Amino acid sequence: MEPRMSTVSLLIPLLVAAAPMAQAPGAEPAADQRCSVSRPPLPAGLTGWARRAPLAAGTSTRSAPVIVVGHGTDLRLAPVEQVTPAVTPQREPDMGETAGLALFQVARPGTYRVALGDAAWIDVVRAGRALAASAHGHGPACSGIRKMVDFQLESGRYVLQLSGTKASSLPVMIARAPRVAA
Repeated sequence: MEPRMSTVSLLIPLLVAAAPMAQAPGAEPAADQRCSVSRPPLPAGLTGWARRAPLAAGTSTRSAPVIVVGHGTDLRLAPVEQVTPAVTPQREPDMGETAGLALFQVARPGTYRVALGDAAWIDVVRAGRALAASAHGHGPACSGIRKMVDFQLESGRYVLQLSGTKASSLPVMIARAPRVAA
């Protein structure tokens, strides 16, 4: 008489074969592995992202540094309670979050894109009021750009107000958005 196999012992090989392979702790996901091997070129207008310079954000509009449009920066932020915002953020900051201000100059009217390397609330301020965004999106794959927000801007000086993040330093770039073919 042959020994009888239990249903469980018959199912174990099937379950093992059907289960996805567990990822070892600390291992990168497949997309991150692909990005570490090959980084595609950045799209036109965003090439300055690859050469960011460190810069301390202002805690008020009076102490805000100037970001040059088309050049990337790693903006060091301050604890939110130390920052006097240019306008009240639409989202109330939480304790432990960081914030910061920077100025930028627009020479020609058009659509300008604010690109960030991490999640944060973006306000573009002129004449004491936050401007409405015209588009939102994500950065190109493997670029390190997490968030992009477009604004229709006239010539002049603006305040970039960042809040709602826990990052101590935030990759930032403001660039003229490419024209979309009609």
